[in-house]
Amino acid sequence: MHFPREGGCQCGAVRYAVTREPASLYCCHCTNCQAQSGAAFAMSMLVARDGFDFVQGEPQAYHFVADSGNRKIGWFCPDCGVRLMHDTEGRDTITVRAGTLDGAQELQPVGHIWTRSAQAWMQFDQDQLVYAQAPDDGYAALKSSWTRQQSQIPG
Repeated sequence: MHFPREGGCQCGAVRYAVTREPASLYCCHCTNCQAQSGAAFAMSMLVARDGFDFVQGEPQAYHFVADSGNRKIGWFCPDCGVRLMHDTEGRDTITVRAGTLDGAQELQPVGHIWTRSAQAWMQFDQDQLVYAQAPDDGYAALKSSWTRQQSQIPG
């Protein structure tokens, strides 16, 4: 998948642009992501702060504390309620809810975090990175794996 690329909520009221190549893409199985997505996990795309902009509409903010203890702000559409991104206090990246990106079907995550909260039926590929909690390497291995994966995509 090549960038820049846009995405947005279900109703189309709020749109955003990812203007820089993401640092990584992984699945998060924490209980917060399960509750926010109504699913077994959420696809999370790490993007540099200066590589993301809201380009249409006015998102709303929801402040919460994640399973990790980190303070976060979740940005969502005030009309349809779709969560679009998270901002974690003290990080140099934001986390885009990758399923809201245009062309999301092209994405292939490189790993899984917070698997200790994963649904019992989840199975993980042996070639992916798997972490019981948040990675203790600052997401370095997930970033490196994403870079390798992207370098193998033609064009």
